Amino acid sequence: MNIAISLKTKLHIAICILLTACFLCSCAEQEEENIVVIDNETEESSYGLIAVTRGDVVLTKSLTATYTQLNEQTVSFDTGGRRVSKVYVNPGDSVKKGDLLIELTQDNIQSQIDELEYRIKKNELQLEYLNTEESFEEQSAYNGFVYNDPDIDEDDVKNYQKNQDSITRNYRYKREDLNDELEFDRRKLNQLKNEYNSGRIVSNMDGIVYTVAEGLEGSTSKKDEVVMTIVDNATGRFETEEPDYASYFHEGEPVEMRIVYGSASGDYEVVPLNMSSWGETQMFEVFSGPDNEGIDVGTTGTIKVVLEERDGVLNLPIGAIFHADGKPYVYVLDENNFRQMVWVETGLVGDDVVEIISGLNEGDKVVYK
Repeated sequence: MNIAISLKTKLHIAICILLTACFLCSCAEQEEENIVVIDNETEESSYGLIAVTRGDVVLTKSLTATYTQLNEQTVSFDTGGRRVSKVYVNPGDSVKKGDLLIELTQDNIQSQIDELEYRIKKNELQLEYLNTEESFEEQSAYNGFVYNDPDIDEDDVKNYQKNQDSITRNYRYKREDLNDELEFDRRKLNQLKNEYNSGRIVSNMDGIVYTVAEGLEGSTSKKDEVVMTIVDNATGRFETEEPDYASYFHEGEPVEMRIVYGSASGDYEVVPLNMSSWGETQMFEVFSGPDNEGIDVGTTGTIKVVLEERDGVLNLPIGAIFHADGKPYVYVLDENNFRQMVWVETGLVGDDVVEIISGLNEGDKVVYK
């Protein structure tokens, strides 16, 4: 079969062969170096321009802080084996010092207390009456000794003294019996009152009920089991666990903190608290912030700490800086509105902008998509 090839076609083939040979030759002679190829773009390309400005470059770190309390009461039982008859509070309730929180079954403890208090009072009065009775009986014996027998002899004196000794001894025994009974009843009363009080758990502080054990009412008490916590929101603090960044804080120097969610949301200033005792945990107290009803336990905020800062330096937004082989560069437009690459030297990379050390001047415009 005969195939006719036009002169134009032969010319195209020759050009392709020549270009291929040149390309292969170029690859063979190329040394090992990094080449960045930047395609020029036409005016239809989508871009914006931004000028190099002078300002501050700041690098910060955000630390999560959680609100805890300086004052907290853990509620537990002093005795076990008693039924929880009533729980008077729920999580979130405000309580005052002395408010009744939990009551255990008291059986007939109160009636025993009432009976003992009555008996103790009665015996205390009886002791007072004994003094009067003894004085009256001694006076009667004396009167009989002096006035009933005008001729008193030595035997009468002995009998009188013997009678007085008998009266004294008799009332001493009565007092001993009453005092023994009182001592026993008082000890029993103190025991019953302790038992009664152990069944009535009260708040030791003003605060908010933070936790209550599930199914507490109707359950059986267990000695030393923590069933409730009360916290004092008025004396709380924020805590972080970022010991690697502790050196960036200074005693008494406020730092920014933001709470995003909840009734306490807003911007605050907090100051380091007791830095000498910092370890794995770092503590901060609120220095200033929104006027609200208080910060709930467990609320989280973000503390911003400045790690590094450059003041009044040339800078560009982070999005305007590109990298090739770890080297930073930017795009500028030539007179034909084509993108051209310019190598730059950068310094501190901040949160939003990058420090420009060399390669650009203030006011220069670069491509910023």
